[in-house]
Amino acid sequence: MSTFYILSKLFTYLVLPPGIFIFLLLLASFFTRKFRIFFLTCSIVFYGLSNTYIADMLLTPLEKPYNVPLHVSSVNAVIVLGGGHTQGSANLPLSDEANKRALWGMMIAKKYNLPLLFSGGGFNPNYSESDAFLDTTKDLATYLSLDMPLSTRLSIKKFSVFIENKSLDTYENAKLSQRLFEEEGITHPTIYLVTSAYHMQRSLTLYEHFGFHVIPAATAFKISTHEKDLWDYLPNIWAFEKSYTALHEYIGLLSLKLKGL
Repeated sequence: MSTFYILSKLFTYLVLPPGIFIFLLLLASFFTRKFRIFFLTCSIVFYGLSNTYIADMLLTPLEKPYNVPLHVSSVNAVIVLGGGHTQGSANLPLSDEANKRALWGMMIAKKYNLPLLFSGGGFNPNYSESDAFLDTTKDLATYLSLDMPLSTRLSIKKFSVFIENKSLDTYENAKLSQRLFEEEGITHPTIYLVTSAYHMQRSLTLYEHFGFHVIPAATAFKISTHEKDLWDYLPNIWAFEKSYTALHEYIGLLSLKLKGL
């Protein structure tokens, strides 16, 4: 390992965010008396959330139960939950994570000849997550010659794409999905539910609350099985992002418990 490589890695971890912010908070704790405990505590917490070991520890209970091969069963449909998009993108406008969800959902639906319901509206009235999903399917049809037929019937068991474009969050994903199946005369559908692994526990709880029998089909895993080394002790933005994701999910799960779900 060259000296240049080591120095460049140290620069990345210690000089770029979040390392520089942790250093400044720690520095501030030495130059003030009144707020010393506050700055020191902030630097320790910030470091912990930016540490790969801590981030993976937070994510593991959310992801590990769903990091298993797909359980093949007789189902009514595949439901894919939206996960963000970028309007104006020249191609594949879904976010990286949403693209994984969409691709995995389409693979399952195509393999087992099932209808696919994409559920996602978002807060942009001019370009919804569903619009981005449809543009993504057009790209796949154009460049990979994949037939992506649109459908208006969820009760027909063959590969096709159905859109729900009104939901703003996971609760509405489940609620509006239930309504669409009820319109087809299906009251307790069995589904493959496709979403990010860390998001599956909350999604499963909500879909079961609305009468679905759910078979998890998680994707977009964030925890790697690579053997950790000394570099993983250094603060990095990727670990901080994972910690944020995990804490966001724990808050979401707590809110469901407070609502009695």
